Order: sequence, then C-alpha cells, then structure tokens
Amino acid sequence: MAKMGQRSILGSKKDLKKVALVTDSASDITGDIAREFNISIIPIYIHYNGKEFKDGINIECDDVYRLQKEKKVVFSTSSPSPHDFVSTYEKFLKEYHKIISIHISANLSAVMKSALIARNLLKEEKRIEIFDSRSGTMGTGFMVLAAAKAVRKGYSFKKIMEILSYLRDNVRLYATIDTLKYLNRSGRVPAIASFASKLLTIKPLLGINNGKVGMIGVAVTRFGSLREITRRVLKDFKEERWVMVSVIHTMGEDESRKIISVLQKSLNTVYSLVNKCTPAIGAHTGSGLIGIIVTRLNREIAELFI
Repeated sequence: MAKMGQRSILGSKKDLKKVALVTDSASDITGDIAREFNISIIPIYIHYNGKEFKDGINIECDDVYRLQKEKKVVFSTSSPSPHDFVSTYEKFLKEYHKIISIHISANLSAVMKSALIARNLLKEEKRIEIFDSRSGTMGTGFMVLAAAKAVRKGYSFKKIMEILSYLRDNVRLYATIDTLKYLNRSGRVPAIASFASKLLTIKPLLGINNGKVGMIGVAVTRFGSLREITRRVLKDFKEERWVMVSVIHTMGEDESRKIISVLQKSLNTVYSLVNKCTPAIGAHTGSGLIGIIVTRLNREIAELFI
C-alpha cells in the first residue's frame, strides 16, 4: 500500500479529475462523441462463421446488414468479458475520483454482469457506479451524452446520477422491423416470436418496458408501421416543453431522414439525430429496423443541450 503523500497506482486524490464515463457499444455513442468527451466504449463481440469481431472496432454496420440481407447470414453476439472492463476501469481509476459505467439493459444482455464482476474484482464499489439504463441503443446513448455534458459543466456525482435516473424513467422506444426470424433465433423476445411466427406478413411494433422488449402493436405494411410509430411519438410527446429524439436504423437512412424531419417540425426538440444502429443490436433484428427513441426533459437537462 502506498504511504501517505505518495502517488499510488490509483492516483493521488488531489490530482484526480471528478468523473469518468464508460459505456458499451450497444449505446450507439459515435466515435466522434466518445473522443470529444473522453468516453470509453467497451465493444460487444459479434460472431460469424467461426470468427469473432469487436463491435465498432473491426466490423462495420453496413457489412453486417448487407450480409444479412443478401446472403441470409446469421450473426450472434456476446458480452464483453470482465477483463475487458477491468483494464478500462484500472486506467480511469488512475485519473478520476469516480467512474459511472452506463449500460444496455440487464434484461437484454450480460454486459451489466461483466461490469459488476469487474468492479468486484477491483474491490472499488465506492468509486465505480454501474448504471442499468433499462434501455438500449440511443436510449442508453442519451443518458451517456447527458452525463458527459453534465461532467463538462462540473456537476456533482450526485447530480449526474439524478439526471441519469430522470432519463431512465422517461425515455421511450417505438420501433418496427421487417422480419422476425432474427428475433426468433435470438430468443430475447419469445412472446413476439411465438405470436408473429404465425403471421409472417405483419410488421410488429416494438417498445421497451422495464428493460424488456415487447410488442406494442402491429401494422400490415412497412409504410403503415413507420406511420404508426411516428404517430404514437407525436401523440405522446407533442405537448412536452423539451424533448430529445433519435431515429435509429439498419439500412434505412432515407426513411429515417423523413421521419426525423417530421418530428423536428412537430416536437420541441433540443437535440435530435439519425444514427445507424450498432450491429450489437442489429444482429438480433436484421436489416430494416427503424426505431424512434425519445425522452422528455426537465429544464436542467434541456439546458445542457441548448
């Protein structure tokens, strides 16, 4: 153990910065945002044809979705290992008082489990906060981005955690997909697979409730499904004073641009974007996913983005 006044391997307290942020690649935080705010992204693993790839490192979204669509390739995913988290946490513990590690819902992935094991191995329960977003893709990403902006403004750890809790309670997902076969194989939403496998022509409407994916409706056509998820967002959020919204997609750029344009004109958005969905999610949905992720904001969070 380092003596008083010496710099330990975890850093001298007086030299440490306040809060570091860690997330996983299923949050859809882009490389540009990660670099700007010094956010560490732990990649989820993508498996295909006996090979293992790191999401966002050595495999591209377009390659995954093209192979799914053209060659009917089936990908699988696996969580980062506790070791992946340990190495990142150790690096940040040398520089920061605390780490907030924000991740995809524990009901959708084992990422949270690996993060918790890593924290226990390091015996740093007081300095590492593991936060279950109970969401995924930009639902998690919005929480990471808001936390990053709050860190930059010098907010306290307690205040950042309050912001994260508020967003977790208020973020919503409205999505549709072209095919159910990947969800059938993933086993993550058996209720949907069981019901919809008998109705192969329908387009399911999906949402996340308490960290679990579920069916919120159906549509008969692709156009109808996109119109319906857009209608639901407008109905639920048109009266809100401030919202953030993202349209995520797997090979649906043009459709997503049209939807975000409608939402920007009709909602009081303080932040909006169109984003390709990470293969860590798309491997289980296939090409054709369109999702709208939207959250109401309070004044304090809205001012972070204005």
